[in-house]
Parts: sequence; structure tokens; C-alpha cells
Amino acid sequence: MLLDSVVVGCGFHPLLKSYTEKIPMVLVNHDSPTVDSKLPNTFHIENLSTSRELEAWQMLKFLCSMEGLIVNPNPLSFVRMEDNTLRFDAGHIQFKKCHLFPCPNLKTDLSVVRVDNGDFFKVLDFMRLKICNVSNIDTIFPKDTFIDKIECFGKKEVVAVSTLSREQLTTFDYSDTIVRFITQKVLLSSDGLHRPLISKDSERRRNPILTVLERRVTPISETVYRSSKKVKYYDRKKRDDIFKAYCRDNTCIQSAD
Repeated sequence: MLLDSVVVGCGFHPLLKSYTEKIPMVLVNHDSPTVDSKLPNTFHIENLSTSRELEAWQMLKFLCSMEGLIVNPNPLSFVRMEDNTLRFDAGHIQFKKCHLFPCPNLKTDLSVVRVDNGDFFKVLDFMRLKICNVSNIDTIFPKDTFIDKIECFGKKEVVAVSTLSREQLTTFDYSDTIVRFITQKVLLSSDGLHRPLISKDSERRRNPILTVLERRVTPISETVYRSSKKVKYYDRKKRDDIFKAYCRDNTCIQSAD
């Protein structure tokens, strides 16, 4: 298959470029953004208004699929790029221009500029309240702790988000048990937490008790490549730039004032 232009990557930004410019895309994996990820502004995507990156990704993936822009219907175990050729599980593609975004399992002959966040991971600890109610709490940014933020969903669901090194992941001081203790303390001091009375004859209220459901650990390292005549690599700044440009210029996707 020979294409004039192709987008290669995974996540929100390459889907955005594929959809708005109608460029075929190799979606390396179909992993969605994490539940805590938010866009800088509220965006209108077709009939959807959201600030959640997950919801925007789902809509863009659906729209790209409906328009036949996604080349591979299934995730790929590897992608190899040499000169103007992409090779992957299902075959190969030749291109005149490639728009390359960060993606795992990529082997390429492009020069490496640097590796960002090489030994760090995004950690999500999913917890559920046994008692109390967090429906009036959205996001908390706790101070004096390694936890970056605490997200609350519905009445009982709580997610603590941290950025940890490989060494910290193996240390009890950064374990999901410690995260649970810290999160309970932070919730207890939040004005938005609904705490039921211990009994109707007492003015004392119950304390939040969390149960850890799952810990998800995702590498956040990014290998930044040097662009060539045929391949343009989109580092963080370029991704931010196209994001802002599409919000400003595209009629389908607009930032809400």
C-alpha cells in the first residue's frame, strides 16, 4: 500500500490529526487515556462536549473508524520504520510523508534526540469507599505528599494519581497501602465529603474507609526522535501546538470560552 501521507501513533493527539486532516492512521495500540487525564479546555467534538481526554479519544476513534481512516482494526505488537516504509503485524505501508507521534514498540532508523522521563511511571490506585460519599468532590491536589492528585467519581469511586520512579515502586513508603492511608486523611479534611452520623443519637460522624481495588502502572518515558525529510516527529511542544491550532481553526472541534 502506498500513501501520500500517514499518521502513526496512539492516543488522543494522532487521532485528532487524522480526523481533522483526513489522513490515514496506523493506530499502534488501542489503549485509552487514563481516567484522570483532562484537556486544557472544554471541547466540542461533533455532538460531544467534554474536558475528559478519555471521552474525546473515544469519540475521535469512533469517527476515524467510521470514515475508514484507521488502517489496522486491531492493536499491533510491533512497528518498524525504515526510510519510507512501515512494517507491522498485518503487512507494510510505503509513504511519502509520515506524521509520527509517541508510540510503544517502535523500531526506527531515525536519530534519537533524547529520552524524557526514562525511569518514571504513572501510577493509578483505584479505591472504593465503604462509607461516606464523595459525589461533591471532583479533584483534590494534596500538599506535602507524593500523590499528585485525587480524582473522585460518582459516590464511592476514588483514584489517586502519582508519578513514581522504578525504585519508589518497590518501596513500601509508596505502596498502595500508604496511598490508601494518605487518601483517607485528605478526604477527611475535605469540605465536600459527606460523612453520615454514627447513630441518630450521636453528633459524631463516620470517617472515610477505603478499599484498594487495583493499582495500574504505566511507563511515561518518551523517546524523542529527530525529524527527517519524510518523517515529522511530534514532541510535546508540537503536540500542544497542533492542539491549539485545531481548537482555533477547525469548525468541528472548538474550545469553549
